[in-house]
Amino acid sequence: MTAEVWSISIEKYLIVLICFLSMNDLKAKDVMNKNVIYINLPNSREKVLELFKQYGISAVPVVKNNKLVGIVTRKDILRKVDENQLALLMTPNPTTVQASDSIKKVANILASTPFRRLPVLDGDKLVGIITIRDLIRKIAEMNIDKPVKDYITPNVITVWHETPLNIVGEVMRLSNAEICSVLDDNAEMVGLIDEKIMLTESLIEEFIYQTEYYSSSDTDDAWTWDGIRDYSIKYFEVSVVKLPKKPVKEFMKHPAFVYPYTTISKCAREMEKNDIDHMPVLDSLNRLMGLVKDKDIIKVLVE
Repeated sequence: MTAEVWSISIEKYLIVLICFLSMNDLKAKDVMNKNVIYINLPNSREKVLELFKQYGISAVPVVKNNKLVGIVTRKDILRKVDENQLALLMTPNPTTVQASDSIKKVANILASTPFRRLPVLDGDKLVGIITIRDLIRKIAEMNIDKPVKDYITPNVITVWHETPLNIVGEVMRLSNAEICSVLDDNAEMVGLIDEKIMLTESLIEEFIYQTEYYSSSDTDDAWTWDGIRDYSIKYFEVSVVKLPKKPVKEFMKHPAFVYPYTTISKCAREMEKNDIDHMPVLDSLNRLMGLVKDKDIIKVLVE
């Protein structure tokens, strides 16, 4: 081995070592969002929706007498459309982590549960919230050169770009898919569709309004629970969304992608840059071969 090659090898080793040490030293308090938006009990559904819209979030911790007592998410609102009281909407006693807990522990919980966020406590006081996106942002800052090929999910749902959005919703419901790739006439990926696009605040508010209106009358309408059940999207855990019949190309995000040997850190940077939770992976012929999920990428912090 030449001196130059040896120098490069040592340099690479030191980078990996520093990365490893820094990951093991990280605590929840180093990654969490300290400016956590929360809501006090008692309160109402309208106030929750107001916070969701104002801050562009999909969940808020619930506090009573300065102590965390629950968390309420967008899905909670949709599961209980007839309920207005926050105490009955929220999920009580949510899973939490301490500010002093290691980032490895946080990543392990988020990677092994359906949760996408965890309230952070200092004792019993709410001091922050940590999300999967926060961990992705931290991974993006590192130099983790492990390739994404070991984290690819090969089962991908795809649709044609002229497919009506309501049909895409039905495809996602039947396949329990979190994201759908959009292909053009040449079978090339031209976009992505996900729940952030599907489940907007305007649809939530429209549904709640219509549900309340018709539940107060004796008429049977397409907006009642039974009438709209066939338009539901199972993944969203709701039976509520009546989607437009316009082509999916009018709603999709422009495509972002990586290749099998793209590094974990670079993939994380692309996820953050493009505001997506699932990154398409293309093969050497630029054909779609699978997806890399953010929940899978954060496992690198556990491994």
